[in-house]
Amino acid sequence: MRYRLKHIFEYAVLRSVIGLVTVVPYRVALGLGWVIASISRPFLRKKMKRTATRIRSVLGPEPSDREIERMVRRAWLQLCWVAIEGMRTSRMTADWIRKMVDLRDLHMIADNMKDGRGVIVAVPHLGNWELAGVACTRMGVRLMTIARSQRNPLTDAYLERMREQAGLECYESRSAAFVGILRGLREGKSLAILPDLRGKGGAYRCRYLGAETDIPSGMARFAREAGVPIIPAFTYREGWGRYVLRGFDPVWPDTSLDRDEDGRRMTQYVMDCLDRAVREHPEQYFWFNNRWVLGKETTGANPPSK
Repeated sequence: MRYRLKHIFEYAVLRSVIGLVTVVPYRVALGLGWVIASISRPFLRKKMKRTATRIRSVLGPEPSDREIERMVRRAWLQLCWVAIEGMRTSRMTADWIRKMVDLRDLHMIADNMKDGRGVIVAVPHLGNWELAGVACTRMGVRLMTIARSQRNPLTDAYLERMREQAGLECYESRSAAFVGILRGLREGKSLAILPDLRGKGGAYRCRYLGAETDIPSGMARFAREAGVPIIPAFTYREGWGRYVLRGFDPVWPDTSLDRDEDGRRMTQYVMDCLDRAVREHPEQYFWFNNRWVLGKETTGANPPSK
């Protein structure tokens, strides 16, 4: 395959940055992320303003303008740190995970595996969602993920190798992956999925962050077809470099219900749990997502939920 000059340049820059971030100590790398966040923020005023509007539409009038501004700054710093940490995946050994991540709820995966089948772990874009998956694999969980392919084939292949080195079995986000994921769940593998994205087709209408929105139905379909539970979970950062992995009670399929009714029930339960997590740690949520789960800004359209 012949690559465009743009692809080669982007790949070279990515490898150079990853090389730098990987070779320095962890806290130095986080310091670099702090510098990047501080320097870049003034050039992203429109994005920051839009993000402040999103946070206000969800949290309502109670936080002051100064508190909202602080949340936006902290959320941007958190995103830069997540990017830095993602580049250091190869350094996240089992010993590092045990030292830096509180895995108090990791047992919930094994506790809810029956008849040799796996579980679905529903994780929001909160804290470091990728670290949650790496932590599970380093602790022995056979984990599958779904990822969108990158436009740059060199970058896409490199990121795929990084996921494989982390122990993740990755499927592309297309319908053909359904059979492979279903087989894996039935064989005792678990699936990590990010449900807080705006659904385009085959979605359930659910309440999330104070508004009605379309949540992709794939999560519930996998649970129903494989006969496995969904465990809502999230990570959040304590201080600079320590994380806590938390989980909610699982929701199981109910075959006595109609397929769509059951799927909507499970999906709404998951989103209720993730809603609670976001409201507990709003400064660590990915409010900047281009696929913003609520679609258009909701200010004035839906009253914030209490």
